[in-house]
Amino acid sequence: MLPFGPSTTSSPMIGAVGRLMGRISGQRAIIEFSPKLVSLERLCAGVVIRLNDGEVLTRCSLDKRKMEHAFGNAGMALYEIALALCSSLAQHWTSTGSVDEWVPPFEGANLARVSPFSAKNAESALGQGIELHSSLGTLLASYEITESVRSQGIVEKVKTVVRRDVNTKHLEKRFNRTIPLGDQTLPLKVDFLGQNFACYFVQLPTSARSSEQNTERACGKLLELQVLRRMMKKPKKALGLLDEERPNIFELLMVGAKNDPVQRAASYKIEAMADKGEVRVLMLSSPVDAAEHVSNKERLAA
Repeated sequence: MLPFGPSTTSSPMIGAVGRLMGRISGQRAIIEFSPKLVSLERLCAGVVIRLNDGEVLTRCSLDKRKMEHAFGNAGMALYEIALALCSSLAQHWTSTGSVDEWVPPFEGANLARVSPFSAKNAESALGQGIELHSSLGTLLASYEITESVRSQGIVEKVKTVVRRDVNTKHLEKRFNRTIPLGDQTLPLKVDFLGQNFACYFVQLPTSARSSEQNTERACGKLLELQVLRRMMKKPKKALGLLDEERPNIFELLMVGAKNDPVQRAASYKIEAMADKGEVRVLMLSSPVDAAEHVSNKERLAA
């Protein structure tokens, strides 16, 4: 948590000043900082202006949402630093009426330029400062985040393939089976529970950033498979199972491209966590292959 939050004089005040007629003038300060302690590179943190009437306004040069989307946690860290620098200078300038003796809260930051300005409104004054001094800020202005519809889950993808095949359509009802575990416990939801074969599915990650979270989900499914295997040794009608439903093969099916280094590394990590004596772990290249594997296992295990 950084010691400074967003400036309380930003958006609402900018809008109010922008509606005033005529031009405004004052002093404009540009803040720069080094993204790393040992680096000669400089980034523009943002712009702080002080109008002749004493009002202080600020704008960070880095867009929070775009920095996180483009650079992940590293982008968010840079944004937080830039925002804290702008807020710190704005607070100092408001309380003292001068930029003199301002001490940046981070090492490697400084005032790159303080100069008079004249502009149509505060919005223009801040925008001009960003355009003149921040290449990254200018690039982010044209950076677009593509809004995509959330992709269909891997279980539903495999189920869709099964449904389309007349020879496997009867297996559709065996997906997303729920097994009650008692009044005080949430039911166990099984991705596929057949008469002879049971499995969970994992979609392997395509980016290194999501690999850790994906591995945690896979670990949870491995544990659930172990619980399911122990329950199936003595199936009871209270579980909602038929007498002939006695799965004896339990697998975690990972879906991903074997030639993709990120997905391959994730599969190795998940496989290393599995108790081979309890469950099997298998990597398949597509939902189609997973559907074919499920139908073959269910038929051959009979």
